[in-house]
Amino acid sequence: MFETNIPYRRAQIQKLVGGENQTYLPQKDGQILAGCFSAEMNPNAPKEIFAGNLPKVIAKTELLGKQRDKALPVFIRRRNKDREYFFQGYYRCIGITNDRKAIIAAEALSGRHGQLSYVFYLEKA
Repeated sequence: MFETNIPYRRAQIQKLVGGENQTYLPQKDGQILAGCFSAEMNPNAPKEIFAGNLPKVIAKTELLGKQRDKALPVFIRRRNKDREYFFQGYYRCIGITNDRKAIIAAEALSGRHGQLSYVFYLEKA
């Protein structure tokens, strides 16, 4: 369905997978449908993703952690000013942590001090 090295806009991704357009983990009917991440905010993406601390983000991250058997299309935006995402392949969640040491390391790496709730890990499906 998706091709690598082809830029996608969020509206295109949403049209193909469904869910919301304004979240990095679009969901519908209690299921996460895709991952759309910024490389600047997640320098180890797509294998390691840093989740923010807003209640909606926390809930989506916890939901993703329960979907470990589901492969999701994953997209990366290379620069925050760009609106283009590039398909990375299909990945599944293999774990989430809110361990304080992991959060502190992620905040230092991403420059998002005091803004993270979880680190979640993806592997190629």
